[in-house]
Amino acid sequence: MQTRQKRSNEWDRSRCSVAFVVPQTPRFARSLEQLDYRLGELSAYLESNHGSTITYGKRYCEHKPISTATAESAVNQVINARMCKRQHMRWTSRGAQVRCAVINDDLATKLVAYRARIDKVPEDVLRFLELLQRAAEAESHAF
Repeated sequence: MQTRQKRSNEWDRSRCSVAFVVPQTPRFARSLEQLDYRLGELSAYLESNHGSTITYGKRYCEHKPISTATAESAVNQVINARMCKRQHMRWTSRGAQVRCAVINDDLATKLVAYRARIDKVPEDVLRFLELLQRAAEAESHAF
């Protein structure tokens, strides 16, 4: 009889709903808003990156590497060696950017964009050059 009663009590407890009493304070409301915002950010990130997220468990079971630490360490060693002031063949920041562009095969596009920026003369410089030219013409007519 006790086992039946115990089982019925467990069954009744499982059907009960549990409610937490939380005071509605402004601080609590702000916390809920922040939580909602962060969960929305997480959801948007996961939705937009669902194809590129890594399934580490699957990679681990397939005995594939799950970390890029070795490659990152090698790259950091090369960059640190070349950017160090005591190194004889030191890279400048601009030289490192050019080297990365060569490795990424986008040096040509970067040079075209750079050339377009150089060829475009700002409006105020154009006005100054025009005034300078007028002044030079006025001086040549004075004699």
